[in-house]
Amino acid sequence: MRSLSLIILPSLLYLLSTLTSVAAVTVDYKNYKTSKGDKLPNFSYAGYHASEKSLPASNSKVTKTLSPGSGDQTAAIQAALDSVWKAGGGVVALKAGKYAITPGLVIRNYTTLRGAGVGKTILNVKSLSGDVITIGDQTGKGKAIKTALITDSYIAAGTGTVHVVDASGFAVGQEVMVQRQVTKSWIAELGMNALVRSGKIQTWIKPGTLVQQPRKIASIHGKAISVDVPFTDSLIPAWSPQLVAYTPPSQPSEIGLESLSLTLSPSCSGRILSDTTCTANALLIGTWSTDSWIRDLALTGFNNFITVAYNASRITLSNIAMHRDGATDNGAGYALDVSLDGSQVLVENCSTQGAADSRSYSVATKALTPGPNAVLNYVHEQAVESIEPHMRWAHGLLVENQEGGALSLRNRATAGTGHGWTVNNAVGWNVNAKKLDIESPAGGQNYCFGCIGTPVSGNNGTYVSTCTHVEPKSLFAAQLADRGFDASKLGI
Repeated sequence: MRSLSLIILPSLLYLLSTLTSVAAVTVDYKNYKTSKGDKLPNFSYAGYHASEKSLPASNSKVTKTLSPGSGDQTAAIQAALDSVWKAGGGVVALKAGKYAITPGLVIRNYTTLRGAGVGKTILNVKSLSGDVITIGDQTGKGKAIKTALITDSYIAAGTGTVHVVDASGFAVGQEVMVQRQVTKSWIAELGMNALVRSGKIQTWIKPGTLVQQPRKIASIHGKAISVDVPFTDSLIPAWSPQLVAYTPPSQPSEIGLESLSLTLSPSCSGRILSDTTCTANALLIGTWSTDSWIRDLALTGFNNFITVAYNASRITLSNIAMHRDGATDNGAGYALDVSLDGSQVLVENCSTQGAADSRSYSVATKALTPGPNAVLNYVHEQAVESIEPHMRWAHGLLVENQEGGALSLRNRATAGTGHGWTVNNAVGWNVNAKKLDIESPAGGQNYCFGCIGTPVSGNNGTYVSTCTHVEPKSLFAAQLADRGFDASKLGI
């Protein structure tokens, strides 16, 4: 039982925790809300099929098998993937051994690339000319088909219904964007209109930029339209909020990558961020990709390991170990292990490992990343590392049962290119971190429930129970159970 005051020296924690017993605080998470009515977001919609289905069996029937060969194996692997995809999908299995490849592999609809296991099937890359493996191949855009002004005086985070001027033309099952404009007055309210670095004014977000929340229409009753996933950001009339129905392009789905190791040698880990020979990703989940997964991997030597692109959704990243095998160049910033631009992404049971002189952001949301997204059971094994939204008003992020590193939900002000307020409606839950930096923006809120670590002095974020963990042990599992699904069946 972790039950000690933060003023006690960390070296005494274990001894004193065996002598002291403090009952865990039970959080009424369903009814926890601000004075304006904002609730905790429902994060359980993150993951493959909104975490309502388990991932496909890892021993499902193999369609085509490849063995290691001499020379570059990229063409042979791509040909096998394309053959299986064109035949309706299936599993391409790579037998144990080493495969030399170059960047550019693409896995398409209903197709899985599976190795014989971590450390058994090893894909070796010598240089980065682009992303090594991409999940999905869509490059198209959605087409708006109906737009209506939202008329509510306030839409609270955690709710899921809006009223519109005219509901005609909307239909249950439609893809929609719940969106609003960034205004000059809102930028000023947040203090983001006066970011100056080295004598130069930095632009946080341009007025007129859209803050979007992708959803589907669940029901329509008169002018009241409810969506499938509760909102992760609030709306007010001054922001000209709209409901926009659109037709998406085809959405690559049911794509998997599993059970192998991927290495880059010579290593890019820790290179200065301006080194363009090292900026590509080991893995990219492409835009519009949905209901897909990456699991049981070891990735070594990359600067940027995994990126989930904007408009990708319902993605699970599970049991992925990322190894940083080089010291971090202090020339300009830290690289990102997992970069989230998409929505409903579940990162669970992943880790970053590295030497004492390696540093990174282990999981980071990017500009305007829409929630809900969830990071569960992340383990840090290098000296300097944090889970930290990176820039410009992401919303709806859960970090639960983090071990080690730092958790930072904050205003980054002039860092980077004026990254400013990074996130709103983010929640730390039963975190064990070295440092906690929880700040709340004007008109918004970030939380830490049962977070054990050292808070940064002057934090204005909401801390609940900083001496011991809270109940329920898992907010994600509790919210999923409220929807009638069992997290244990997902391996969580």
